[in-house]
Amino acid sequence: MINILSDPLNPARAPNHRGAAPDQGVARAPRDCRPYALAYLGRILPVISETFVVREIVALRRLGLSVKVFSLHPPETGVSHPEAPDLAREAEVLIQPQNPLFWLAHLIFALRFPGRYFHCLYAYVLTTGEPYRSRRRCLSYFMVAPFAAWRLRAAGIQHLHAHFANAPASVALMAAALAGISFSFTAHAYDIFIDQVLLPAKLAAAAFVACISRYNRRYLKSHYPEARRAHLEVVRNGLDTARFCPNPHPQGDPPCIIAVGRLVETKGFHVLVEACARLRDRGLPCQCLIIGEGPEAGRLQNLVNDFGVTDRVVLKGKLSPAELMPYYRRADVLAMPACIRNQDADGIPTVLIEAMAMEIPVVATRVSGIPELVVDGETGLLVAPDDAAALAEALARLLRDQDMARRLARAGRNLVVSQYRGETSARQLRGLFAAAIAANQEN
Repeated sequence: MINILSDPLNPARAPNHRGAAPDQGVARAPRDCRPYALAYLGRILPVISETFVVREIVALRRLGLSVKVFSLHPPETGVSHPEAPDLAREAEVLIQPQNPLFWLAHLIFALRFPGRYFHCLYAYVLTTGEPYRSRRRCLSYFMVAPFAAWRLRAAGIQHLHAHFANAPASVALMAAALAGISFSFTAHAYDIFIDQVLLPAKLAAAAFVACISRYNRRYLKSHYPEARRAHLEVVRNGLDTARFCPNPHPQGDPPCIIAVGRLVETKGFHVLVEACARLRDRGLPCQCLIIGEGPEAGRLQNLVNDFGVTDRVVLKGKLSPAELMPYYRRADVLAMPACIRNQDADGIPTVLIEAMAMEIPVVATRVSGIPELVVDGETGLLVAPDDAAALAEALARLLRDQDMARRLARAGRNLVVSQYRGETSARQLRGLFAAAIAANQEN
């Protein structure tokens, strides 16, 4: 039987959160406790649409760090990640309302750590200044936090890192405060542009915030006073550039355009369908494969039918990372026509980084942080979002001018190798985690 009153809940130092209420008589943690004992938290971890998180964990482990994986919801088990096939089995799910310990943890923390427990309830639920619906969400995060904190302490975790600034970071904020450890999070796109519940509090309390782009860092600093005082670092979503390597091949007949991503409006695949119709009207042969699944699938298929391009545009559905590789290797161009809808936008799509690492010429749009990766005329071609005519013209240029396509593709890989290597990002994070743990032990 698990004893929730055992060592994991023994009093320890108060968390190094600005404004957090300390408990009286807490003891300082020993300096020799397991160094770099980290935990990663995601909404669903692993999940196929967030392979960059898996790669980050793998890269950190290769550097010798201990990384335990937590997932708010059950992880995606139907698809294996080549770089971490066992990650879904080792991930520990935190939302367990059927487990009596999930509820007992509230009583234990309220009795043993009343300062921490009631500070979290007061500061992050009752007095957040959020509208009613958002406060209900804050309460749902608080319901998970004590159980999460208990599991963190049971595992000897010293630092918690969440991917995405919305629900995972909100739970991390409270769980870390209860557990007496430091926390951080990575800010991507929707999680800061749209879902901003508790974002000021998270910016104020985090040991650091990893931004996937300079654009994200500028956005946070321009919208939140807390961000101007916070430690914001640009940490790229890296990959293994030895695995994603060039595979030279003659242009296909017809040439192959691929697009990869969730079938949602912000990916702009509806613009790509129209662009393919324009290429047909110009007499330029090509095949376009759109790979992914999502709520826009029906609409996209209707557009394919309406534009009369069923012989050119095919929706391939969802593919695993391993299944995707052969499509990369046959691609002549990758299109990422991202757009902005209701202030929501992509960050830097992972598929762009993967394609450029493999020396596939890319066409993308001037949205969010994309121009930091795709430099127009240097590492790829950029067009305005929602402009099917411009997209068709850029695709035509790459398909017709193979010398230009090869030049851009080589420069694209060089940029990825210099700025988006997984090992480089992991080393940067290792330094940030070490500093956060050391600072928390000093307080």
